[in-house]
Amino acid sequence: VSRWTKFSDSPHLYGDLSHLIRDDDPDLDFFLNITHVQLHRRSRALQRLRTQLTAESDTSTEARFNQHSLSKVLLPLAMHPVYESHTKLEEGFALEAIATVGAISRLLPWSKYNSILWTTLTQFDRHPTQERYLIGLICALIDGFHFEVSIPTDEDNTTDNAGSNSVWRALEKRLIPKVESLLVKEKSDRGGSKVKILRPPVIMALLKLFKKLPEHIFVSRLPR
Repeated sequence: VSRWTKFSDSPHLYGDLSHLIRDDDPDLDFFLNITHVQLHRRSRALQRLRTQLTAESDTSTEARFNQHSLSKVLLPLAMHPVYESHTKLEEGFALEAIATVGAISRLLPWSKYNSILWTTLTQFDRHPTQERYLIGLICALIDGFHFEVSIPTDEDNTTDNAGSNSVWRALEKRLIPKVESLLVKEKSDRGGSKVKILRPPVIMALLKLFKKLPEHIFVSRLPR
């Protein structure tokens, strides 16, 4: 009998995570592998999880994981390597974690998605040595944007699209300006002079986001 069988019907006890338990095959057990001492076992655990999450977001079938499990358990586990990987050997593990966060983000509600993206955007000063991974994480989150956006006009006084309007307000007032502030990085060259360098991954991520918005937004933002 699986060690999680008794909890499998309770979302409050994260019973849906029993799908990741494999008592019959420890090599496929997510929790045994994500805590394994060998990095390649942890990477494979994230890879298999990402495959499941991607299949879930690409189909209209009933969700296998509830929002509590996604945001309280799986998301923190996937984000941890982004901040804790510091060696060349850990690079593959960190990149797999970033891809997994992107897959999770496609299943999150707006409130949680908004929160995690904003938090990541504000981590550069606190974790300067993790800049490369943070940029990758931001790009994965932006690529996972999946929300309906309605841009109100002066004549639009209805509340039918209040939710999608609030998404646009957050994008326009907070998220897009913050991402745009990361488009250029300032650093010192060998002579000590300050030079500015573009961050191409951030530019590409923004373009993907603009393509998901109404066409006139993409057209107006593309020249810059």
